[in-house]
Amino acid sequence: MKKRSGTRRKRIEPPAEIDFGKARFIGFGLDALDRYEAEKARTLVLDEDVAKVFRDAKSVNSVLRAFIDAITPKTGKRKSA
Repeated sequence: MKKRSGTRRKRIEPPAEIDFGKARFIGFGLDALDRYEAEKARTLVLDEDVAKVFRDAKSVNSVLRAFIDAITPKTGKRKSA
């Protein structure tokens, strides 16, 4: 076997702007990634009559956001002087 002639690998440092403090181990391999994604997914089943009104998830979300805005109490009202 030949001995290497003093060549060393450069040490790779992660970029300083990336915060690894919030990183969490999910496991090894694609199976672990699939399990992690499945945990994050939220699936709702609409009743048949409701599903006929909405074409896709985007339209359902827009109506739900408008409803949330309508029922959420508004904060930061100005006091009259």
